[in-house]
Amino acid sequence: MSWMAVAAVAAVASTAIAGISAYNSNKGMEEQAEADGRAQSARGRLEAERIRKEKEKAQSTARAALAGNGLDVNEGTSIVINDEIERAGNYDANMAEITGYNSSQQLKAAASQHRSNANTAAATGVLNSVSAGLNTKNGWK
Repeated sequence: MSWMAVAAVAAVASTAIAGISAYNSNKGMEEQAEADGRAQSARGRLEAERIRKEKEKAQSTARAALAGNGLDVNEGTSIVINDEIERAGNYDANMAEITGYNSSQQLKAAASQHRSNANTAAATGVLNSVSAGLNTKNGWK
């Protein structure tokens, strides 16, 4: 095998390796972004559940304090306090879920971009390898 043939093989192999490397890198980033998106969504749901449990504890504590002061927990101010705790707790829980979902959607969009980049890298790698091979072949004339 001549030095020109070795150079041609090396050029094609180098170009192919660069394309494969770019493809694999972007596929890895895609998979990581998708996994991070699922984790963010789950984190939001878990935080919402924690907030709801805290809300129930706060309501229970408030009812106990009101009853301890001799107030009826089923009317008047007691109801207003309970409703305010309910409203605030549900708002915070819903916001935690929404925040987790929004973060997951941003990461899914990033994953989609990485997928597109990986496909572009694969196609570009093939074309560049063919081009390198043709350029080297044309140089042999």
